[in-house]
Amino acid sequence: MKSILVEFTRFDDLQTGILRKGDKYLRTINDQSAQQVKMSISHESFKELIQKLRYISDSGHENHETERLEAVQKVSNLISDLLRQYENQEKYDELCDLIKRGDIESLDEISNIISELRQQYLNGSVFEEGPLIKELNRFPDTLQQIDLVANAAELSSLPFEAALSEGGTPLFLRGKGVVLTRRVRGDFNEKVPKWPIKPRVLFAWSEAGGEVPYKAHRETLLKALSPWLPKDDPESVFVEIGNATSRKIKQYVKDNSFTHFHLLAHGQGLKQENDVRFGIVLNHPIEGPDLVKPEHIVQTLDNLRSSAVVITLAACDLGNQGDVTNPEKSLAHELHVSGFPVVIASQLPLTITGSEIFVEHFYKSLFNGLDVREALHTARVELYKKRDMAGTGHDWLSLVGYVQLREGYANFLEEIRLKSQMNALTNLHDLTESIAQKGGGQNEIAAIGTELTGRIDTLNKLLLQTQQGEALDENRGLLGSAEKRLAELYFRFFKDDTSQQNSRHALERSCNWYLEAFTENPSHHWSAVQYLALSAALTGQIDNKKWKIAYRAAEVDRMRPDEYWALGSLAELALLGELIGESTDETATFYLQEMKERFKRVQAEAPNDDNPFQSTELQLRRYVEWWLPANGYFPGTPGLADEARTLIPLCRND
Repeated sequence: MKSILVEFTRFDDLQTGILRKGDKYLRTINDQSAQQVKMSISHESFKELIQKLRYISDSGHENHETERLEAVQKVSNLISDLLRQYENQEKYDELCDLIKRGDIESLDEISNIISELRQQYLNGSVFEEGPLIKELNRFPDTLQQIDLVANAAELSSLPFEAALSEGGTPLFLRGKGVVLTRRVRGDFNEKVPKWPIKPRVLFAWSEAGGEVPYKAHRETLLKALSPWLPKDDPESVFVEIGNATSRKIKQYVKDNSFTHFHLLAHGQGLKQENDVRFGIVLNHPIEGPDLVKPEHIVQTLDNLRSSAVVITLAACDLGNQGDVTNPEKSLAHELHVSGFPVVIASQLPLTITGSEIFVEHFYKSLFNGLDVREALHTARVELYKKRDMAGTGHDWLSLVGYVQLREGYANFLEEIRLKSQMNALTNLHDLTESIAQKGGGQNEIAAIGTELTGRIDTLNKLLLQTQQGEALDENRGLLGSAEKRLAELYFRFFKDDTSQQNSRHALERSCNWYLEAFTENPSHHWSAVQYLALSAALTGQIDNKKWKIAYRAAEVDRMRPDEYWALGSLAELALLGELIGESTDETATFYLQEMKERFKRVQAEAPNDDNPFQSTELQLRRYVEWWLPANGYFPGTPGLADEARTLIPLCRND
């Protein structure tokens, strides 16, 4: 993702300040020259404008849709001028130089410049386009980030997310998309946690301030987490605190590590002397509703800082920086500067439907391995698209994201996204087996087929984004695995001719993906063995040269003392070699026994979740139950069912 740094600076204390019409700021965009911009609105006028963006103003006035839309347009114009325009001083400087010279020959030039400036005023604009659009035009075919740094208190209160493109449409819809994120220079804690491969979400909600859609949020989070949720231990991935108190949240984060924290509650103005910020309403064990200040929430989450990378606050105004005269900031701001790399909140009232749309699309994208900035952009686009149909108004404008990512985040992301897809495929297989054991109907199985097809689509999209060679190998292998699982689903549960044809077509696609992975990286023996197995099952033939390359690659990998996966490849190569008169140094039985010994030794020293026996047994059973000559496989050969059947007992990890 290409990032454009936009920074506003001014002199004097940055912690407090108010908007004053005519005040000047310096704006820098990437390595372009600094330009002077002027504030075009006063603090009081801005407050009045923001009040019109609220569904109900602080005075109790209900703002009608037309009033809100007018306010959105005015805010958008204000922000667009700050981000994109600048007042060109060259003509003014030239005019001053001519006047200083004072010679009569300069009068014509002075008159021309005055006429030009007068025409600009008559046209309603004395501004020229700054370099932002030029920078965006450099990479029009990719999603781009505007990395906004605006440390001055009064600027941090502005809804920069309302910016317009040169065509008058929202800037975030320009080209392939533009995602604006904020960060604070200088105060950020650099010791942020590593981005986790496996998520663990803490979901806390409170109805102390009124009803909240906690059931919908729970369901959405669990659905987004489905690639990671183990059947037997869901709390290892998802923990919920209902009617949460500050003390209960603090205890949970003290005793456990979480990677993501989602808070659903009501925001409410503190309305204390010299403090008109917004706090959050949680439960209190004795007093009922407990309006908690931002700094107290930061303290509550102190122990979370060592593990959590994303905080989402589904509550009104928790990103609202309205009290610019107070050095203490909004909850979202305070959490970010305290060390949380990503904090997403709302800077205006958020509708219930809007919160549900946000959670669905943000977390679904995030746990599918998308860039967190892309996930934020996806959620904003969905809110904008559904603003009329779902009645979410300008919720798209309310979303504010504070983002500062570790070095190398983009590269690490490839590992995360592929791991999530691999987990999803494993979970779908487990779910299929569970439904089959319980005698579930075809509708349930068909739903899994639809989910598998969706995973295949996702993997195809990820393949286009993957850059690293190792990740490309794994992506192609996962596509092969997903197509193979889809083929098996059709074969086992749908006996009509069309489904059986679909099964074979999916198996052919799987074979092609494994071949592509093997061709690009001949040392990747796992892809090679999968290709050889499917080629034999579909055509009854095996390429001897490719078999030898795979055998050599697996033997090289076997030389590592802690490697046990290569032994599974060698066992299957020994099995396949019988079809073409090729033999391995040892028997398949020997390789599986050695795999068992190595696995036990490695697990004793460093336990992990990798278990080669389940996948090896699953593959052997395909020879016995699916890839049979009677089913049209291994044409012209007796197949390998008898040989594979004798190996299955060796896969029991006892």
